Amino acid sequence: MADARPDVVVHQLTDLARGDTAANARLRIHGTRHLVDAAHAAGVGRIVAQSIAWCYAPGAGAADETVELDLAAEEPRRTTVVGVAALERAVRELPEWVVLRYGLLYGPGTWYAPDGARAADARAGRLPANDDVSSFVHAEDAAAAAVEALEWPSGPVNVCDDEPAAARDWVPVFCAAVGAPRPPAQDGGAPWARGADNGRARELGWTPPHRTWRDGFAEIAGSGRR
Repeated sequence: MADARPDVVVHQLTDLARGDTAANARLRIHGTRHLVDAAHAAGVGRIVAQSIAWCYAPGAGAADETVELDLAAEEPRRTTVVGVAALERAVRELPEWVVLRYGLLYGPGTWYAPDGARAADARAGRLPANDDVSSFVHAEDAAAAAVEALEWPSGPVNVCDDEPAAARDWVPVFCAAVGAPRPPAQDGGAPWARGADNGRARELGWTPPHRTWRDGFAEIAGSGRR
């Protein structure tokens, strides 16, 4: 950091190759702490950091950025929320900061690609179609938001598409896209699984090219046939 003397630090570090959420939380806590300390020491005044949009407290409808994080969650969810809270708290120490609360990333190289972990779950019947609501964002759209965020005012921003959706709606479409059998249907869902509102990002000028996961999953299906 001292050698590079950057104007902005962009923090996109994760530790998810093994699907270990505890390891990822440790990276968010300790890795972010080291990164922010290094930025302080190098005189960096701005940071853009990756967070996630499914750590909000339970409630009705898609959550916007004014909703508190779900720090009252029970394990194993609590580990993830605590890690996110620590990351966001640390980056706020710099004079200028933007937290990008991404929806579920899909597209090449993600868990929601035809060769990804969630596609494997779908083929094994481990991806239920229930009432849990999620928000998605294509990886390319997320990257574009990170570039735009270099100029955004400080604050958290939900970076997700325009259509939060219950698993009963998106899981069958995803299964079809990756060549998985029809998913098992289940009743009910977690009260915190409510999706996220992207209104703030749109106010800042970001428009997701993949406006809904429906478009993106159609691309996944097309790539699998080529």
